[in-house]
Amino acid sequence: MKLQLGEVVLLRMEFHQIAGGKVRPAIVLLDAGDDDFVAAPVTSRPRLSEYDLPIQEWKIAGLNVPSFIRIHKLTVLPKSGIVRRLGSLTRPDRDALVQILARAFQG
Repeated sequence: MKLQLGEVVLLRMEFHQIAGGKVRPAIVLLDAGDDDFVAAPVTSRPRLSEYDLPIQEWKIAGLNVPSFIRIHKLTVLPKSGIVRRLGSLTRPDRDALVQILARAFQG
């Protein structure tokens, strides 16, 4: 399975300290072609960080509620944890994502 920048996926997230887990959305940032991918979590709770990006067209992206991408909480996840693909960010939302990523990683 090849993932694309800006894809919205639903992931099974296991709890570390207790049994069980939850299903959560995430945005694909990088798929290098192996069994893992780099993602940013999605939350419906607005935060105050300059690295929380509101998704303007969240319905088109396949999300149920207004949501934010947490750019400063990147993680590497196994593709096997993907429950299903929800959709993709629109071009304006994807462009905003690329801009904030560039700002975050400027040397």
